[in-house]
Amino acid sequence: MKDLEPGLLQGFFLCLRDSEAIRLQSSEWKRNLLIFSSGVCLEIAALPYLAAWMGYDSTWHAWLLTGLFLPLGLFGAYASKFGGDRLVEWLLIVPKLDLKI
Repeated sequence: MKDLEPGLLQGFFLCLRDSEAIRLQSSEWKRNLLIFSSGVCLEIAALPYLAAWMGYDSTWHAWLLTGLFLPLGLFGAYASKFGGDRLVEWLLIVPKLDLKI
């Protein structure tokens, strides 16, 4: 990783804060960030399954998280491997939340 590139956690929060900084990063860095973000989504989606495995009952709210985050994680993982650069960038940047801080 180059010295000028932010880390994955920094990049995760940078997506919300400054979309132009994301656009300036390399294609490989964007794909790595999308894999990281997809992994976070898949971990959130797995929480009800983990709770059930540990013996806790999950409410419908927890299963709603699975329903929302599982497709996001799977699509992001697929797009980071097989998608074009424009798709990867589009998935990472949230223009409505671009706070320019």
